[in-house]
Amino acid sequence: MKRLLAAALFLFPGIAQADYFDTGNEIWNVCTDNAPGHNYLCIGMAAAYYDMMVATGYQCAAPAGDRAQVRDVILKYLSDNPAMRTTPASQLAITSFATAFQCAKPAPAPATPSRSGKPKPKAGPVVLTPIH
Repeated sequence: MKRLLAAALFLFPGIAQADYFDTGNEIWNVCTDNAPGHNYLCIGMAAAYYDMMVATGYQCAAPAGDRAQVRDVILKYLSDNPAMRTTPASQLAITSFATAFQCAKPAPAPATPSRSGKPKPKAGPVVLTPIH
């Protein structure tokens, strides 16, 4: 799967040129243009968004049948809501899956107090520095 994703990004660099990787427009274009390999890319993207949603704790009453069904759910949502296609793809995917598969958001994790009883300090941003 990693090789497929790497090859897709190499062969189709335009799908990753935004503040976020994909919008509904990118998914719609990849899934509907009938270019060689795009059907597999479309199915893989849809499956990855579904896996991401489940891995982050969403509970669904109706499980997804297979990867093609997950793709079809996103495409139907994008077809029914063309004005939403500029929205980040991950947000559109979660909205479409939550509706189609009756998924509930995960409950927020309860706050755990520190052993001293004092609030834990918030972590600052992660700063990456290049290795020379």
